[in-house]
Amino acid sequence: MIVDPPRWTVGGNRPATPHGLGRARREADVRAMWPTRFDRAPPNASAPEGLVKIDYRSGSLRVLGHRLYYETLGNGSRGTVLGLHGGPGGTHTSLHPLLDLAQSGYRVVLYDQLGCGRSERPRSYRGLTIERLADEADALRRTLGLGRCHLFGYSFGGALALQTILRHPRGFRSLVVGSGYASERQMEAETRRLVALLPEADRSVIRSTEAQDRVRGRRYQRAVAVFLRRHVSDLSVPPVDLFLTLANMNPAITRALVGGDDLTRPATGSIADWDVRSELHRIRVPALITVGRRDHVSPRCARTIARGIRGARLVVFGQSGHDAMFKERDRYIGTVRDFLARVR
Repeated sequence: MIVDPPRWTVGGNRPATPHGLGRARREADVRAMWPTRFDRAPPNASAPEGLVKIDYRSGSLRVLGHRLYYETLGNGSRGTVLGLHGGPGGTHTSLHPLLDLAQSGYRVVLYDQLGCGRSERPRSYRGLTIERLADEADALRRTLGLGRCHLFGYSFGGALALQTILRHPRGFRSLVVGSGYASERQMEAETRRLVALLPEADRSVIRSTEAQDRVRGRRYQRAVAVFLRRHVSDLSVPPVDLFLTLANMNPAITRALVGGDDLTRPATGSIADWDVRSELHRIRVPALITVGRRDHVSPRCARTIARGIRGARLVVFGQSGHDAMFKERDRYIGTVRDFLARVR
C-alpha cells in the first residue's frame, strides 16, 4: 500500500496512514466519489464506429464464503495480471496504474480483499491471517477462471503475493513484488533504522511519544510528517486513485493483522511473526522485485527477496520513496511490461 505525505489529509485532520506509519483512522466517507473512471458506461454500451475500446467489467462474487468486489480491464491476448493491494486494509484503487498494461494486451484484474473497499465486511476479523488472504487470492483466481496468470503485489500486497505463490505455486506464471517484504520483523527493523536517521528532535519525539502511547499530539504528527516526506512520498498532490484508497482504509483489518500501528513498536497482530525468508527458494517462476531508493520498506527488504528467489531481477527507482508506481509511473509500468513480455 502506498501511503500519504503529510499534506494529504482526510477530513481536514491528520494524515491517513496505513501499516507502520501511525494510528490515523478513516475520518471521512468519500463513497460518493467511489465509482472509477470506467464506470460511466455499461461495459457493452454501443460506441461510435472506429472508437478504440478496451474490455472492462466489474462485479462481485462469492469467494470462501464472502462477497468480493473486482474489476477487470483488457482482453488478455498477452496474459492476465492479478493485482494484490496493500494496507493491510486498503483498496484496489491504489493499483489503478497497473491498468495501463491493458493497452499492451494484458487483462488486469484488481479486487478488494475481505473487509476492504466494496467487498463484504464481516462482523468480526478474529482469526484473519495473511495465509487466509493468500487462499482468498487463489480462490478468486480460480472462480474468475483466470488460469495461470501473472501475480503482482505492492507493499503489504507484495508480502501477500509471496505468501500466495508459496501456498499456490501452480496458479501463477510470474511474480512482481513492489515495495514488499518477506519478514514482518525485518520490515519493522528497517523502519526503526530509518527513524534513527531523522534529525534528533524528530526521532526523539517519535520514540518518546510512541513509548507513552500518546500518538495524537501535534509535535508527534509533525515529526511523522518528516518521516513520510523522506520515505513514503513527497508528492504535493495525491493521485485521486490513491486518495480514494486512503479515505476508505479499514482500520479493523490493520488491527487484526498488525495490532498496534506505530513507527517504532512491533506488531502484535496475526502477522507479527510472519517470516517467509527461508522459503523463498521454493519460488520457481520468473520474479521482478521493485523498490524506491528512499522507501520505508527499504531496498534491504527488496534485496532479501531478490537474493532468495533464484534468477529474480531487482530494480530500484531512484526518485521515489514508497510511491514509485505513481511518481515514476511511466518507467515503472514500462519495467513491469518489459518483464512480463519475457515470461514464457
